Amino acid sequence: MAQYFVGVDLGGTNIKSGVLDADARVLCKLSVATEVDRGNAAVVGNIVHAAEAAIARSGVDRSKVAGIGIGSPGPMSHRQGLVINPGNLPCLKDTPLRDIMVKKTGIRTTLENDANAAAFGEYWAGAGKGVRDLVMYTLGTGVGGGVIVDGRMLRGYFENGAELGHMIVKPGGRRCSCNQEGCVEAYSSAYFLARRAEEMINEGRPSSLKPLVDKGELLMAEHIVEAAKAGDRLAAQVWDEACDYLAVAIVNMQHVTNPQRVVLAGGLIAAGDFLLGPIRRHASELTWNLLDDLPEICFATLGNDAGVIGAAGCAWEADRTGDW
Repeated sequence: MAQYFVGVDLGGTNIKSGVLDADARVLCKLSVATEVDRGNAAVVGNIVHAAEAAIARSGVDRSKVAGIGIGSPGPMSHRQGLVINPGNLPCLKDTPLRDIMVKKTGIRTTLENDANAAAFGEYWAGAGKGVRDLVMYTLGTGVGGGVIVDGRMLRGYFENGAELGHMIVKPGGRRCSCNQEGCVEAYSSAYFLARRAEEMINEGRPSSLKPLVDKGELLMAEHIVEAAKAGDRLAAQVWDEACDYLAVAIVNMQHVTNPQRVVLAGGLIAAGDFLLGPIRRHASELTWNLLDDLPEICFATLGNDAGVIGAAGCAWEADRTGDW
């Protein structure tokens, strides 16, 4: 009997959902408003609606839907099915979402961190397809990620494993949003690399970006990339520093989980080879020479669908292993 899986990706503005088959083929996908301002009951209702609407739109027999997977932001508990502190969804704090979904839909449900779910999506159907060990870094406003070891998601005892953006790559370095000092996120995220450039300009360093800063415009990562490509020395330094520290994090993971592939996702990958080239170069310079086991470093392929596909993949995995 063919089985189908629903993926739900929770966001502060929209809830994305879709139905996939056991071969990771997308039958349908849709998006509904989250409506955070309407409170817990409304948001939970919208999550249920997103899942049910996807099933209805897909046209599959409901009895063949084997499970629902939900990717939730922020700290959560897979074991308890509990959303703990979801950041941009404060109304869902301490919500037993898995059990609520089972009660409302009658369908088995699994809850996963959204970054872990996206990583599983790339492993199941994207850039990691065909490998057993994968590390994914999501390079956006912050740095997130997920780790797959021998085909299984790495969560850890406290269920907060794979917080890759908060690996310390420079002890005593820049303070991160998590309040640690020297996290890779504080050097390699879109937000922090733009702030780093602003700070250096305000300290008097020359840069073609100074007119933007003087006008009070907020620098973006795209400005840094464009200026660095055009030969701006300050922008090039900030960009190379970001690539270097990310390479440090990658080499550290090489020695921890020894992945076959490292996948890069998120907005910064729009820089293409201008990002990939320096990261590969720095990683090659940093790694040991006792063994040639530096993982392949490449870009994610699922784009904005990674969350939905990954959440459905988590339901597929839960159905396969019984770990709901």
